Formats: sequence, C-alpha cells, structure tokens
Amino acid sequence: MKKRMYATLFAAALVLSGCGAEERQAAVSSTSSGGDYAVAVVSAPAAEATAESAETMSTAKTEEANRLLTEEEILVAYDRAITAYEWFDLNPLPCGGPVVKEGGAGYQRVQYAGFDTLDDLKTYLGSLFSQEVIDSLFPENTAAPRYRDIDGELYVRPGGREADPKKSSASAAVEQQADGSYRINVTVDLLDEDQLAVIGVECYAFPYQNINGRWVFTDFELVY
Repeated sequence: MKKRMYATLFAAALVLSGCGAEERQAAVSSTSSGGDYAVAVVSAPAAEATAESAETMSTAKTEEANRLLTEEEILVAYDRAITAYEWFDLNPLPCGGPVVKEGGAGYQRVQYAGFDTLDDLKTYLGSLFSQEVIDSLFPENTAAPRYRDIDGELYVRPGGREADPKKSSASAAVEQQADGSYRINVTVDLLDEDQLAVIGVECYAFPYQNINGRWVFTDFELVY
C-alpha cells in the first residue's frame, strides 16, 4: 500500500503560532434562515416531477457516500484534519487588532478568510471530524476556551506550543476495514536525547468513517 511521507516535524516547530501565522485558505459554508415564507400551490404533475427530482438527488448522494474512496482522497482529508486540529494546540488561527479580556484571558479577532463567527469554524470542522471529536475541542465549563465569539465575531486566545523535538518524520498509510470504513495508520520516528538518531517508533490509528453521509475522522489527535 502506498505511503505518504510527511516533512520532518522539526519544521513544524519553526512555524509561527497564533497572531501573524501564515494563513491557509479554507472553504467554509454556513446557512441561515428565518423570517416570513410563502406557500406555493403546485399542480400534481409539477409535484410529481419535483418528487422524482428529489429522489434522483437523494439516490445520487447515497451512491456518492457509499462509493469507495481513493487513497489520495483519504490522505488529503488527513492533511486537512491535521491543519485544523493544529488550530487548537500547535498553531492557532492568525489574529490581530486590540486585545480583549474575557474569562481572565486575552483574545484577538481571528483574521482568516471565511471564519467570521464560531459557527463558521464549527461548520468547517464538521466536514472533517465527528461531533464527538468537535466536542472535545470545545470543552464545557472552560473559562478561557481557545475560540469564542465576542460581540458576534470570532476571537482566538493566541499562543501555541512547539512540536515535540524528540519526534522526527512521520509516515501515513491507508487501510480499508471489513465494514467499508478506513483507517489511517501513522508511524512516527522517535529520536534520542541528542535528536540525532532514531531509537524507536510511535504508532497511531485514526478511523475514517461514513457518519450520516459524511466521511469524517471519529478519533483524532496530533502525533507531534
């Protein structure tokens, strides 16, 4: 099975965290509805045509959700998941402007295309992770969460950690499971005290499953 080699994790330790970090573009969509609505009277033939169209679209979506994914698609999704998960630990979203105090911590306005509110961020995360993983990124009863809305705008508590210097390059391989789901098997090289020689490996497995028509990671963490 094909493997993709990731750049050494030392490079990740050099990436700027929080404010001023290089922006990565993300396509995010969110919808809202409300207000008055009109009721249209549809003739029987038109209603039948609408029903057939809806059924065709539903069938197409089902077929798309049930098709076999390519290894490339899954590894691309894994790359995106790493980037998004880093926003909560290693490399928070870029920000700027005045510091606002909330919950005893300082926050700054997120400056990242498409992420104007907390709902925008959560919507994007929903394209990558299961609800359980998303909930773990937003723990309840936390006075100073990483992200929060302030006056209707998305703010971040800046400052991330450095990557583990005792971990080197990582490789990822896709494994299909008997139930039709997938698993990303990741192996990370461990370095000695001088960070010169590989003395062992650390292994991780991340399930990638179809939940309600969406392919998402149902368990995730950073490996460095």
